[in-house]
Amino acid sequence: MIIQVGASLLKPTKKDSAMRTRTALTAALILASLLALPVGAQQKPPAQAQPQKPISQLAWLVGGVWTADASNLGQGKMRIETRYTWSDNGAFIRFNTHFITDRGELKNYDGNLYWDPTKKGLAIWYMSASNAITEGPIVIDGDLWQVTFQGEDFDAKPATLRVDVVRKTNNQYRWTLTEKQGDAWKQLATLVYDRNPAS
Repeated sequence: MIIQVGASLLKPTKKDSAMRTRTALTAALILASLLALPVGAQQKPPAQAQPQKPISQLAWLVGGVWTADASNLGQGKMRIETRYTWSDNGAFIRFNTHFITDRGELKNYDGNLYWDPTKKGLAIWYMSASNAITEGPIVIDGDLWQVTFQGEDFDAKPATLRVDVVRKTNNQYRWTLTEKQGDAWKQLATLVYDRNPAS
C-alpha cells in the first residue's frame, strides 16, 4: 500500500500498520459492546419499586416457631406451636399448627393466608386433622387482624366465631377466640404467642 503525501510518495512502516490495526480493533470492540446492550439501555429510566402485595402486611409472621402456653385450655394440652412460611412462589403464606399434649403431638391445622382477588381482600383457609375446613375474610387494622368464620364452639354447636390477633411486638402476638351471641362477642379463649426465631 502506498500513501501519497504532498507531491511525494511514502511507503507505510510496520509501526503505522500495527497502529491502524489496533485502532480498528479497538473501534470494533467498542461497537460490539454498544450493540450488545439492549435497545434504549442508556435511556432507561431508573427502576421503580414494585408495589407491595397485600399479603405482605402479614409477612412479619414468617419465620421461627410461634409458641403459646395452652395448659389453661385443659384436655392435656401443654402448648401450641404455629409455623408460618412463604409459599414457593411468594404469593401466599402457609401455616401449620401443632398441639403438644401430655400424650404427644397432634398436627392439627394446615392452611394458607392469601389475597383473594375475587373478593379483593385477604383471606384464610385451613383444614383440621379431622378434615374440617375453615375459611373466612381477614380484616387488618394496624396491629390488629380479625378473621370471622362459621364453626363449632366448645360445646360442638354451630356458631359464628371470630379470632382477633393483636401484634404486641414483631415476636409476640395475642390470639383471642370469641363467639357471636346476639349483638355481642363472648370471649372463649385467649393465648399469647411468642416467637423463637432460632427454631
